[in-house]
Amino acid sequence: MDDIQEILFDDKEVTIEDIDSFIRGKELKRGISYPYTSEELLLQVQERFMGNKFIPMEKRQEILVSIKDIRASYSPPEVPVDKPFDWASMLSWMFSALGVLLGTIGAASIFKKNKIDKETEVDIASGDMVINSFHSEAVSEAHEFAKMVGDVLKSLGVLVNVPDGEFDSGYDFDVKNNESEYIVEVKRYRRLLGIGTARKFMNKVNEEGKFGILVVSSGVTERTKGLIEQYNKITENKKVFLVVGDRKPQIESELKKILNIKPSNRAMHATGA
Repeated sequence: MDDIQEILFDDKEVTIEDIDSFIRGKELKRGISYPYTSEELLLQVQERFMGNKFIPMEKRQEILVSIKDIRASYSPPEVPVDKPFDWASMLSWMFSALGVLLGTIGAASIFKKNKIDKETEVDIASGDMVINSFHSEAVSEAHEFAKMVGDVLKSLGVLVNVPDGEFDSGYDFDVKNNESEYIVEVKRYRRLLGIGTARKFMNKVNEEGKFGILVVSSGVTERTKGLIEQYNKITENKKVFLVVGDRKPQIESELKKILNIKPSNRAMHATGA
């Protein structure tokens, strides 16, 4: 473009054939494929001249007429010329796509890290004093939730004993079904249950030598879930089962699965009662 501009500005004669040869020479010298025709090149040169306000209008008009005369002799090729594959454009697109991909992965990593950080905060503050405040409303909700779970166990005919409330036994109910014994701990939390509380219950399960059922209203952190899964892999008769939910039908359904209670068993327990 610079070469054509210089020729036209100096009022030197140039033809379409000359411009085609200039393009071909540059392609051979630089090992590239020029993406425009000679007419399109002239249009770009024209745009440059018309946009250059430092050139007097009269001179720009003269150049415009010269460009029109040259373009008038242009004839499009009858057979389109195959251009070599534009690797530069492809590489540019690939790098852009790679950038988007890396950005997405980075955002996902940040999101995952933030989630883990939040769960870690819950784990650190997982003591009953923090999550179950001694506010009368919270205590009342916890009591009602534990009572509801106890009613479910009683209706299933598996409730054996409710530990004496005068001292902290570490769990809320004794349960037995099909010769298997369980201790049940109920937690009415407003936040996810953390590792501290889960580990404390697993220690109690080991101490009692029974299975354990942890009923949590709000759910548990991923780290807590992973800890329970790892614990269950190394024990056979002291596994800890997790029940998450705050609705009676949901809790009843999960307890039936864990205790292996079928409809016929429940009917038999009801008849015996």
